[in-house]
Amino acid sequence: MSDSLLDFKKSINNLRNSLNNIISKKLNLKKQKTKRLFDFRQNKEDYMRASLSNSMKELKSSAWALSGIYNINKANEQNIIKILELVIKTEKKYQMSNFEDMLSCLENIAEITALLKSGALKEAELNFDIPTLPSSIEPDVMADIRELKRCFNAKCYRSSTILCGRILETALHRKYFEATNKDILETSPGIGLGNLIAKLNNKIEFDPGIKDQIHLINKVRISSVHKKKDAFFPTKQQAYAIILYTLDILKKLFKQ
Repeated sequence: MSDSLLDFKKSINNLRNSLNNIISKKLNLKKQKTKRLFDFRQNKEDYMRASLSNSMKELKSSAWALSGIYNINKANEQNIIKILELVIKTEKKYQMSNFEDMLSCLENIAEITALLKSGALKEAELNFDIPTLPSSIEPDVMADIRELKRCFNAKCYRSSTILCGRILETALHRKYFEATNKDILETSPGIGLGNLIAKLNNKIEFDPGIKDQIHLINKVRISSVHKKKDAFFPTKQQAYAIILYTLDILKKLFKQ
């Protein structure tokens, strides 16, 4: 079994244990405003909250690394996408202090993780199935996908995530045109992915989880494009996960 899969399974167990401790003590995430010196009960509760926070971060980090086993078999790709979607959902429940739902998400993650196949990993060039696209955007998207392959295979992972954002923008502009018969580039040139999703929200019905996937890709893209205090460099696994997400979104947007 690969190290990344072992690490992810450990992170599931760690988060499960942290959640069970929090639930059994009926704690919330908010610390008390006043704290007495040598308040051992309060110190223990603070430790449990910190443990839950660290376990949640560990789950997210190890979920990204799962993409390293994508080349074992094709079924891994779809299961990794499902796991990443559930990790996003788990984090949302964490932010809402909804621990029971977090535990439910975690059990779903564990079930899908059990389906992942591991084996001897080898370096491989990026290769994936191209979804069916509308003829009006196919040449543009295919040009980006070919460049995306070249960037990934050349280990240019920041460029890969940026291209994923561009591919999604092209696809969503097309969906807006299909829904409204209006070219949003004429009325709102330079509109970002977030605003584009908001405008589309009442125009088309998205598949469950697709908006979360798009927001995640946009977040990574923004971190890759814009200068920050700490430079962001996606790993190979992160870049591949973003590519999986992007292609999955294209399939869902233009499914036959």
